[in-house]
Amino acid sequence: MDRRFLMRSACAAGGVLGLRLVTGCGRETTDSPAPAAPVAVQLGEPVHESSPIVAAEKYFARKVGELTMGRYQVEVNAGGALGADSRVTEMVRTGRVAFCKTLLANLTAYDKRLGVANLPYAFSGREQCLESLNGELGRRCAAILEEHDLVVIAYFYAGDRHFYNHLRPVHTPADLKGMRIRAPQNIVSIDMINALGADAVPLATNDITSALQQQLIDGAENSVVFYVTEQHVSFAPHLSWTGHQQAVDVLLGSGSWLAGLPAADREAILEAGRLTQVEQVRLWNAATADHIARAKKLGAVPGDADIPAFRKALASVLRTQRGTFGDLATLLPETD
Repeated sequence: MDRRFLMRSACAAGGVLGLRLVTGCGRETTDSPAPAAPVAVQLGEPVHESSPIVAAEKYFARKVGELTMGRYQVEVNAGGALGADSRVTEMVRTGRVAFCKTLLANLTAYDKRLGVANLPYAFSGREQCLESLNGELGRRCAAILEEHDLVVIAYFYAGDRHFYNHLRPVHTPADLKGMRIRAPQNIVSIDMINALGADAVPLATNDITSALQQQLIDGAENSVVFYVTEQHVSFAPHLSWTGHQQAVDVLLGSGSWLAGLPAADREAILEAGRLTQVEQVRLWNAATADHIARAKKLGAVPGDADIPAFRKALASVLRTQRGTFGDLATLLPETD
């Protein structure tokens, strides 16, 4: 076995998030010969082509091509072209697809502890979130995923999340009472929305727009970038600055596929991932202010939220869910 490949998951390697993570997954790796012709591999992505997340993934594709001397060509399939998040993630786990990106908390089907970063108000903001991903919390989550043949290529910062709806402004949790709000398909998000008095409606990412358009749901919650690029602003103009979560996405690679590559190619792909972590944060930061302005031009009506009231309403979720995550919960930073 290539011991460097197996042990990389325990090592930090610089960059904004400081992680280069791969896995041996208990499998003997082979130092296969380099492919004679370019190999096309797929990357599944649920969000719209115009998102800065997709721009980061295209950067990753370019870097993979450059660093492997053109031996691998990553094709980014945006807008859920390969299917829903859970389906594509399972395809990556089994080696049918090489890469995908999903919300870290959506991986709780593999291990419930992976929802730890999704706790409401777990981080005070972007810098604290990035510092945690750069440290032991990020390493521990990656190690859990290794056990399921999923390799963390990069953590993506996907912004602070806010509520939006088509019915009325939301200033306090009481304003959400009775609303049907889309929830990501993980227990923390579902419990959070229900605790605020709304009715959580679990839906895959690429089903939200049509559900809003048909008024099967009254609203959703996500970053302002997602709100604009997915065109939700057209159907849910009331935007509330709740900032209740810091969204953590993860770019995953197939452990079985990576294990069969020549060692030099594996390392090149991991280097591409490290570079992409830095670029993704830059792209996201640059896009955020622009998308706030675009949201207003498209008809969004932003409003301030009573953050202390939201924190108080969600205290029960913190109490009940922290036990779910075992010692990973102790790795969360102290927040005000």
